[in-house]
Amino acid sequence: MTSDKTADQLRQELKDVEEELAEMRRVAGDVTARRGQDSDTSIGLQEPEEIATELTGLAETEAVIDTLEQRRERIEAQIKELS
Repeated sequence: MTSDKTADQLRQELKDVEEELAEMRRVAGDVTARRGQDSDTSIGLQEPEEIATELTGLAETEAVIDTLEQRRERIEAQIKELS
């Protein structure tokens, strides 16, 4: 139960969420930077399926980021209540 958590436990949870957010943002940035780039063996065309897969992956990553940001806000509010 959340009310049973100590401020130190909440701070650790917040730190973990921040680390997850940083990693997810890095992944999203990598995907965005690679979007549309061809491999060395490519003839210059990207298959529609590849584009769809990249966009789906990016959308899923952004959804996870949104969820983590909401979780971070809840943890910050809980810490504030304990202070």
